[in-house]
Amino acid sequence: MMSTLVVLLTICLLMLPLTARQLDADQLADQLAERMEDISADQNRWFDPVKRCCMRPICMCPCCVNG
Repeated sequence: MMSTLVVLLTICLLMLPLTARQLDADQLADQLAERMEDISADQNRWFDPVKRCCMRPICMCPCCVNG
């Protein structure tokens, strides 16, 4: 009975850090996405205001692909 409790406790303690680490990674990705949404076209160094499109060499924007 005692060994069963020790095994169960060990499994729970091993699982806790793994799930907590995964949540931390998700939170960092969410924060990065929120920061990227805050950048306007005026602050983006790749954005060309005349063409109203980006100037990246490899761009999949609709204005770059069509024109």
